[in-house]
Amino acid sequence: MVVVAAETQNTENLGFTLSFNEIRSLVESEFIIEETRMEFGVITFFVRFTDTPKKSFENLVKKMKPYNLTPMLRERDKDKIALYVVPKPKIKVGRIRTNLILLIVTTITIFLSGYFNSIAWVKTFGGNTFTHAAYFTIALLAIVGLHEIGHKIVCWLKGTEASLPYFIPGPPFPIGFGTFGAVIMQKEPPVNRDELFDLGFSGPVVSFVVSLVVAAISINLMQPVPPELLKETTIMTIPVNLAWALLTHFIRPASEEQLMLMPPIGWAAWLGFVITFLNLLPIWQLDGGHIASALFGVRGRQIASFIGLLVTFATGFWFFGLLIMLLSFHARSVEPLDNVSSVSFGRKVLGVLAYVMLVFSAVVLWS
Repeated sequence: MVVVAAETQNTENLGFTLSFNEIRSLVESEFIIEETRMEFGVITFFVRFTDTPKKSFENLVKKMKPYNLTPMLRERDKDKIALYVVPKPKIKVGRIRTNLILLIVTTITIFLSGYFNSIAWVKTFGGNTFTHAAYFTIALLAIVGLHEIGHKIVCWLKGTEASLPYFIPGPPFPIGFGTFGAVIMQKEPPVNRDELFDLGFSGPVVSFVVSLVVAAISINLMQPVPPELLKETTIMTIPVNLAWALLTHFIRPASEEQLMLMPPIGWAAWLGFVITFLNLLPIWQLDGGHIASALFGVRGRQIASFIGLLVTFATGFWFFGLLIMLLSFHARSVEPLDNVSSVSFGRKVLGVLAYVMLVFSAVVLWS
């Protein structure tokens, strides 16, 4: 390691917008500096905590942001706390046109999926195929879109730059459901574990609630399978989760003993629960991975990720598990700028709720 005295370095040549003394002054306004180094172009301060280290670091991030500087807090050598300061990389401005095009294409593929999925229902019980396709489209877009809007709102509240949702079109029914979901691109790392937790928790809790609402509507619309239909065609049964089973028990308990045909909009609710379940698994860069990193730290997340991968295979989502394994070799996990401060007690309580949602959303494909 090459270590030199930071005071001797010209910070402007290294991409810093402030001199070393100006940067040091910002750090001293929030922390007690014990030692200063320049390591590979990174200004490193070894600091002692104040009474409120988490809040102090949040203040420092806000103070450095106008100067395009990014501080990072890390444990080092077990008994030292290092505060690194680096120039903030330039953020590319996204083109809203791309988001709009993907939204339009995804809406079309979801509508086609809803249309083909509605034909059998309309033929048996009547109604308008286009109307059922529209209901399916609205429901699924609400589940997927509001999931990402939940993330976007957290980023907005925290002052973190993030893109608008990118919807991902997919093949329509019967091959798929018209979409592979949506993503937003966070352009800045979360400040601390609290913010990392909020980022991971916000999407699944929204999609879970919306899925519950759509499922309740679907259960009310379910119809008993006509006896003649059993003679004419093969009925495909689908596995349901605990949330669906409980809703059925309270909304239409009599239907539990009957073979019921699910309306087209029901597929949106079912898929919403699957999306929530898979996203909450504590793996890689999934929402559940962010939650696990915030609650358990890096080592704990690695153990949780292994367990999460086992769950994907145990529940029949083996292809998803293989895909995540492949992608995880080529991408780093998201770490907060302050990876030293622990997550708040309130978020630990919400973490329990997150895993309750995971259990209630879980769908087992193996039969």
